[in-house]
Amino acid sequence: MLDDDMKAIIKQANLSFVATINEDGSPNLSPKSTLRHYDDRSLIFANLASPGTIDNLKRDPKTEVNSIDVFSRRGYRFTGTATAHSPGAALYEEFNETILQELGPNTKVHDAVLIKLTSVSPILSPAYDNPAVTEEKLRETYFRKYGLTP
Repeated sequence: MLDDDMKAIIKQANLSFVATINEDGSPNLSPKSTLRHYDDRSLIFANLASPGTIDNLKRDPKTEVNSIDVFSRRGYRFTGTATAHSPGAALYEEFNETILQELGPNTKVHDAVLIKLTSVSPILSPAYDNPAVTEEKLRETYFRKYGLTP
């Protein structure tokens, strides 16, 4: 289900957004900088400071994650069901080690959240509707817009 492009978008995006449903039915959107692919059918992220997201997922495990490369103006919508794994669980211990290596030993990971994917769909800017627009041109445009050099 997860191909190399999807994995690359997750990495390039650096910040993805996880949607859950609050108890009153309203949406909850939480940014995640720790989203990674776990295997070809699952994503994983660290709960660093999102008790509301975890409460929501324990009550209703349905979730959607959006990962967008802001420079190419494209990405993916990942839909699935999530489970939170706390300290002591094998999955938590494995992912906690990864996060500590990446973010440093003072990082507190409360849970490792595994999302088993049920569907993936592309997200594409309407700019691509114009046949003259290419990903390369969009990247150049948005690098300039943000004052960056590729």
